[in-house]
Amino acid sequence: MLKTQQFIENKLLSAEYKFDESVKEWVGWIENFPGIYAQGKTIELVRNELAETLEEYLFISIQEGKEFQRFGIKSYVHAKNHKP
Repeated sequence: MLKTQQFIENKLLSAEYKFDESVKEWVGWIENFPGIYAQGKTIELVRNELAETLEEYLFISIQEGKEFQRFGIKSYVHAKNHKP
């Protein structure tokens, strides 16, 4: 399993879910990741959406050069963007 997949799976284990009576759907979120939120008819749909959203968040953050040392993920500068 790739490190990012392992990271996402580990974070999904700590995701929180609850049924929101006002919209009659499940909602879920991952603590310490602002914007990682999903809503759906089943917990499985919410879990899948959380995984996709977290994956996008990670890839965009890595492209922007953000560090994820505290999460055990290292990003590398692409060779064509490297200036000596």
